[in-house]
Amino acid sequence: MTSVAAARTLIQMADLPSAEAFATDAPGGGGMPVFDVAKQQALVVGSDVVSFTRGVEAEFRQAIADSSLFAQLVAMKKVGADADPMAFFDAYFATLLGLGWMVQKRDTAEFSYKGTGFDVHEAVIGVITAFLAPIAGAGAAVLTVLKGLKEMDKSRPFIKLFEKQSRRAKMGRFQFTLIHKDPDHGLSAEIMAFALNADEVVTQVLFFRLKKGQTQLRRSLGSLSIDTEALSDLRPNLAGKVKAFRQSLIAEADLGPIPGEG
Repeated sequence: MTSVAAARTLIQMADLPSAEAFATDAPGGGGMPVFDVAKQQALVVGSDVVSFTRGVEAEFRQAIADSSLFAQLVAMKKVGADADPMAFFDAYFATLLGLGWMVQKRDTAEFSYKGTGFDVHEAVIGVITAFLAPIAGAGAAVLTVLKGLKEMDKSRPFIKLFEKQSRRAKMGRFQFTLIHKDPDHGLSAEIMAFALNADEVVTQVLFFRLKKGQTQLRRSLGSLSIDTEALSDLRPNLAGKVKAFRQSLIAEADLGPIPGEG
């Protein structure tokens, strides 16, 4: 297990991209929202959609959002923003481990499909449903976010941010992360990362129709956990490191009522 001291050193020494490179794309109303422990909330953090279940304290929501942002920035600097998405995800996961997250399970595979093609969001729904099935209510919460992204006005700040950060010409990479309390490990993160390679330019990531023989869709799934005391100790270090990036790379996804919230 990574010590807090080692994680602090990683944060301090990490080489990140220039914050100015993202400044022109800052969404209106971007930055860290007001967190509410009594609500389920979702954020777009770069190319990651992070959802919090009720009961996850506000300070941990902030620290986890900062952790995701930090890990993405480290991965961008390490492998490049236009690198193979799976290499990016490997760097992302490795950075989370360096922050003290522990892997409970990890699995990577390529999609198999029949017919002439299929919609990316339909394939993603299948993966999310199967992966989150053991956690009561988890699948419904994340699928509500996915549905909201599909139906929402594309001019909304968090949609524009997500599309901007997840598209790379003929490649796409995006993640869904569900954060929930875990009596055994403190907090758990269910991470569902997807990589899309296509023969044509990807103008939309989640709602792109794949053509047989011309595309490749891969997924990397991981269940991670972290001790809340350690995360609390790292909170100011993470905040200081990524503060300059928050306005440009974080936006709250206001998707309306989430199942089970009432």
